[in-house]
Amino acid sequence: MTTEPRELMRRLANWEAPEGTGVLSVYLEMRPAAPGSGDRPEMRTGDVVLKDRLHQIEKSLLPRGPGLDSFRIDRPRIESELAGDVSGVAGLAIFACSAGNLFEVVRSGTPFKNRVIYGRRPALFQLARLVDEFEPAVVAVADTNTLRLFAVQFGGIEEAGGRDEDSIHFQKRSTGGWSQARYQRHIEKHREDFAREAAEVIRDLMNQEGATRLVLAGDEVVIPLLQAALPRDLLDRLAGDALRIHIRASKTEVAAEVAEVLAAAEERDSLAVADALVGEVLSDDLGVAGIADSRQALTAGAGDVLVIADGFEPAEVRNELTRLAVQTGAQVEVVPGHEGLESLGGVGVLLRYRAWGS
Repeated sequence: MTTEPRELMRRLANWEAPEGTGVLSVYLEMRPAAPGSGDRPEMRTGDVVLKDRLHQIEKSLLPRGPGLDSFRIDRPRIESELAGDVSGVAGLAIFACSAGNLFEVVRSGTPFKNRVIYGRRPALFQLARLVDEFEPAVVAVADTNTLRLFAVQFGGIEEAGGRDEDSIHFQKRSTGGWSQARYQRHIEKHREDFAREAAEVIRDLMNQEGATRLVLAGDEVVIPLLQAALPRDLLDRLAGDALRIHIRASKTEVAAEVAEVLAAAEERDSLAVADALVGEVLSDDLGVAGIADSRQALTAGAGDVLVIADGFEPAEVRNELTRLAVQTGAQVEVVPGHEGLESLGGVGVLLRYRAWGS
């Protein structure tokens, strides 16, 4: 099955393999190797990593036991998943433990870093990074007669309806005695009415998708009308300036145009969270830094946001802290390239309240 990442992450945070067994947490990049990178350019980079790691894990479980029995059921299921239809999938995450009746799959429109981890608990860091980096978004591509809507989830994009009106009546000048001024007012009223209706449809899809970001695309006529019609709470979720995307652009073209805007919005938000953590730590207020204090804050349920550098090591600790954050309802913010966070050891927690100390 393919599972919604947020719901799965919450479930896996409280999951533990039965005694004597383990869970395989598999994260793979599914894109083929680049041309010229070897004798088999069609070979995915993750295939080699998976094969080698599964061989290593199996050797470590020999000669016998419940862990090996469970592994030997999980391995062919994982391999079968990769042999199936993965067209259009850039990243694949699989969590498998037959002894615990666990087999979950996440297909992503963005690649994972190739990792295959075996342990008593699922490794959740990359799943949390996916959830953090790809907050749900809505893209609205419009002209004065047509609205196309797209829902963006976890690096993938799907068209999600819209509105389309016959514009012929409004493009031709009336010959029934209308003055030019009256005709122009007629056109302007139609455009304003359409913008209001479009704003309602956008609002409904934003609510349905739980979208935190909105991207508008259109020409210099429709964008001001849409912005005037949208409620303030949706304007506050705009990911950046309006784009110029042709109203009949393909889904692939729309995805390419909005990717940079959404990535830039995520980076701004991520750096702002890291800035906030550094400020709270330096003022000795609602922030702690370092492994020990972060673990203590999360264990106590005092954490609001776990802030962790993208390259934080060791992997075991980042997965442990991620699991504690998800268990206690804290958000996970993965931050690339922030000197202030790195100076604090690469990890910290913004607090809901100060649970200890002065």
